[in-house]
Amino acid sequence: MKTYLFIPALLLTLTFPALAADEKGPATGEKPAEQPKAKAEDFSKYKTADALWKRIEELKEEPKERPKSQAEMLTMVKAWFGKQQAAGEAFGKAYPEDVRHYAAKLVVLQAKMQLARLPGGESVAKADPDAIRKEVEAITAAADAPEEVKGEAAFLRTMLSADDMDQGKPESVAKFFQATDEFLAQYGTHKLAKQMREVQLEVASQAKTPEAEALLKKIADGKEPELALAAKEILGQREKMASLKTKPLELTFTAADGAEVDLANLRGKVVLVDFWASWCGPCIGEMPNVVATYNKLHEKGFEIVGISLDQDKGKMEAAMKKHGMTWAQYFDGKGWQNKISSGFGIESIPAAWLLDKKGVLRETELRGPALAAGVEKLLAE
Repeated sequence: MKTYLFIPALLLTLTFPALAADEKGPATGEKPAEQPKAKAEDFSKYKTADALWKRIEELKEEPKERPKSQAEMLTMVKAWFGKQQAAGEAFGKAYPEDVRHYAAKLVVLQAKMQLARLPGGESVAKADPDAIRKEVEAITAAADAPEEVKGEAAFLRTMLSADDMDQGKPESVAKFFQATDEFLAQYGTHKLAKQMREVQLEVASQAKTPEAEALLKKIADGKEPELALAAKEILGQREKMASLKTKPLELTFTAADGAEVDLANLRGKVVLVDFWASWCGPCIGEMPNVVATYNKLHEKGFEIVGISLDQDKGKMEAAMKKHGMTWAQYFDGKGWQNKISSGFGIESIPAAWLLDKKGVLRETELRGPALAAGVEKLLAE
């Protein structure tokens, strides 16, 4: 599983935190409405380096306007980074002798990286990682570059190494953690040091490697209360997950259609407990594969139990009908506060829990063709 990290200083999930909760994004497969392009700003009107730099600082501030849809959000973000890139390039061209041209270059590089990672960004910005690395290295090596700017460049260099990380390979994760440790050793008092520690926590929470486990324990024993608490919660959740794999999973509920569901009655079958929602793009994107696996293997002893994190029952039922989801669904209308998902500590969806014939949890991350293969393996046991 590849990990792509936005530069935390510009983290989009922090910029627009309520968008997903509003569930206003276009449904998967729908073509978003075309948004008008933002008018290019004339930076030549800023007649001094100070005036142009002040404008760059203004452009780096998060947009105040709240997007009404996913398409509008993407348009706003592209305009936001696009203006930053243009302003940084204008500063470097107009004031190459000003020491702030190093910081302006970083603004350009960060904007390019962010634009390239957005949907359709490949046509908006060509962010060659090798070329960016060379420019970053040039900044860190420049004798007249301010230490604060060198620290930002080193931070960016470390973020670039995250794009090379494959969490399926322990050595890749270990290499990334080494890069973050090197940054913290040199720039432990830099303004981005805390964000680097947050990046470490984020990656460690996703990776299932000995190095990630060791780092989580180190953070949990650290002196930063918020990060320590988060690390302890992650470790606790992992312990809970490990315990769930030691005995049959217990779950009973009344389904949305009134049927009574008890996993104990499904012993002898392979069961997928599928945590999803109609507003979750990745959930709906994976649903054709889930349905195909069900249709192929249901007669051989495969069952699915759905746990919907929808708040609107009508939208859930519409998605079920559209995609051919004929299995029982739990629905309480509480969204992320869903009684069952919260009880099991589900923090992201889709979450696919695959139980063997004894009702014991065996897999939690099967997607695509791996799902059918995993089901067939357990059916053969």
